[in-house]
Amino acid sequence: MDDWVVFGFGDFFSDIADSIHASQGRIKAVVNNLRRPEEPLKGLKRRTELLGYDIPVIELDDFLPAAGEKYCLGFINRRDRLAGKLKQKYGLVFSPLIHPAAYLGSNVQYGEGVIIGPHAVLAPNCKIGNMCVINRALSIGHDTEIGPLSFIAPGVSIAGMVRIGPGTTIGIGATVIDNVRIGSNAIIGAGAVVVGDVPDNAVYAGVPARFLRNNDTPVAGVPSKSHEAVIEVNTG
Repeated sequence: MDDWVVFGFGDFFSDIADSIHASQGRIKAVVNNLRRPEEPLKGLKRRTELLGYDIPVIELDDFLPAAGEKYCLGFINRRDRLAGKLKQKYGLVFSPLIHPAAYLGSNVQYGEGVIIGPHAVLAPNCKIGNMCVINRALSIGHDTEIGPLSFIAPGVSIAGMVRIGPGTTIGIGATVIDNVRIGSNAIIGAGAVVVGDVPDNAVYAGVPARFLRNNDTPVAGVPSKSHEAVIEVNTG
């Protein structure tokens, strides 16, 4: 049984816990990286009580790595910031977390810290960048490439040979037709149908998807406020 240490605990924590348990793993500890954790900790306590075993919450400043542990990030936003600090300080490597009910076709490639949820279907020759979140019950077509730190929400349907840049969010139930190029740091709204290329730093929504506004969140971090509150990193 693998012991996992989960850094952070946004709304995405329940999905991570499910994937760890389905993979016959166990959460050894959750690391708190919030400066103001009172309300999020209440939510975490409710979730962990349902898991049926005690999960200690430790402060980021008190964390020390141990042999044999696996590490993942338990939130969506600004994943790169915390991951970079932990790599620099401890040399941590984040393990992929792939639910056993996901289907990965031949020659699917994925990077460090990738999370792939149940009933996600990845067709042959897909490439998924570091720290991407590929959520549950979605489809990604053949030869599609998704850049690092991107978030693909549940129910998304992406056709073949699509290119998606780093730090991009595809909202719940969106559809992307084949051969489309979506730039870096873009946001595609829930239920949108993308039938043409989307530039960097653009927010698109609707059927067909149309430009709404610019997204001013830096490319280095995953666009945040469409998912959950911004995580604040406190590394001492």
